[in-house]
Amino acid sequence: SRRSPAMGFYACGTMPLISSTHNIEDVKQIWYADDSAGGGKLQGLREWWNKLCTNGPIFGYKPKPTKTWLVVKPEFEETARKLFPDINVTAKGRRYLGSYIGADDGKGEFILEKVKEWCTDLKQLSDIASREPQLAYSAFVYGLSKRWNYVCRTTPGISKELLPLEQVIREEFIPAILNRVFSCTDNLREIFALPPRLGGLGIPILMKVAEQEHQFSLRATKELKEAILSQEMNYLEDKDKTHEVKESIKHDRNQFYTERQSEILDSLHSLPTAKLLLQLAAEKGASSWLTALPLKSYGYLLNRQQFADAIALRYGLGLKDCPKTCACGETYSANHALTCKLGGYVALRHNSLRDTIANVMKVVKCKDVQTEPLLLPVNNTHLPSGTVTGDQARLDISARSVWNTLERAFFDVRVFHAPAPSNANKQIPAMYLAHENEKKRCYNARVLEVERGSFTPLVFSTTGGMGQEAQRLIKRLAQRMEGPTGQRYSDSVAYIRKRLRFEILKTTVIALRGERGPKSKTEPVVIEELDLNLEPFG
Repeated sequence: SRRSPAMGFYACGTMPLISSTHNIEDVKQIWYADDSAGGGKLQGLREWWNKLCTNGPIFGYKPKPTKTWLVVKPEFEETARKLFPDINVTAKGRRYLGSYIGADDGKGEFILEKVKEWCTDLKQLSDIASREPQLAYSAFVYGLSKRWNYVCRTTPGISKELLPLEQVIREEFIPAILNRVFSCTDNLREIFALPPRLGGLGIPILMKVAEQEHQFSLRATKELKEAILSQEMNYLEDKDKTHEVKESIKHDRNQFYTERQSEILDSLHSLPTAKLLLQLAAEKGASSWLTALPLKSYGYLLNRQQFADAIALRYGLGLKDCPKTCACGETYSANHALTCKLGGYVALRHNSLRDTIANVMKVVKCKDVQTEPLLLPVNNTHLPSGTVTGDQARLDISARSVWNTLERAFFDVRVFHAPAPSNANKQIPAMYLAHENEKKRCYNARVLEVERGSFTPLVFSTTGGMGQEAQRLIKRLAQRMEGPTGQRYSDSVAYIRKRLRFEILKTTVIALRGERGPKSKTEPVVIEELDLNLEPFG
């Protein structure tokens, strides 16, 4: 198997054999582990094949003619068959290392066969998605899609042949993970094609990216291709140059999707709610629940209803099988369910997030971590107007050694619903800033003057975004996590964001369908007005 560590040693062991078949006129050879190939004129290839068959067994490499194919142009097919009577000859083409070498007709047949195979696999995955959509989505992103991504990068001119696969994605897979029967519009499909960090689902439209990915692949392998063509025996990768090329490709790919996002946002100018939802979904950290593997031990696993509701909230698709009226008497909607205090779900969301942040502080070895600490009495301290001065005032979290050694830092958490109608005319940064400033007006002066500590408002949105102060805290906790856990800073930041995002997500979808008690009482009905359909007796 090529994935075995022993294959590396085997490949090194073939170097003497490779050297013995080197420098044959008009032949260029290439090896990938134990797969050997040569290209050039027929006479030179005959000499190369003879040497390979003669010298190969000496080094433990035994070529098998029945498994060997020679691909030639049609005008040389007859000559090739006479010159190579012991191996297979074709003028049509042949699969090689997961891609195809040969005529366009043969390549088309190869791609159609692969697309048919992928469609079958995707339909089976869609069936699984009807029961476990999160698992199926992860399998699609991190598994199945890699198959056609590789072929797109190695095989040019295949965009049209990928249309059947796009139809299965649009008509079966997407409805399955959304747990609904609906026709995916072109605009919505374009949104889903964006990367999660830009507000999409990372399900690209293959016909639009196949050729681009092939060009990226050519750029990434240019140096290696030149080494093969020059038959360089002592090739050493220029890692700095490789890194530069990879960063360039990454930049161009990001620019492509960023431009697509901008075009989509411009097309939504008449749909302000849809535009706002896409912008909120593109906030840093808001999509970490989509890119996380569904690991139960980490709390990253969602059931079918939760995953479907989370997608519906993300794109404003509407919720299935929900009541028309809330128990409080108001018309039911997602916006109302996430702001209605009946049932205690607003407090549940707040407290769950507060406790998770406090737990992360303990993990990174912050000292004296407390939840709901009682503030010192104000007494006669002069404080600005608007400051909370009650003797029983509490904040959500306090801890030492967060910002500075031994300094006591206080934190107060707020989770607001950004898509609520009250935020319709506000820019997203302004939403967070307004809540942060409100918290500071209430507590900052008191903490500074009375507690002699620091105060940080932690503002989050139900869509997963967060204010600048919360982002600053996450970065600080990630820095502290590097020591006790040994994780890299980037991994620590990602881990904390995922922890917090899943707490918000789970408590948010719970609020959508949680029990809120009996519905409000209606006007009593006079008994005389009831028709009980009783028949007279006797």
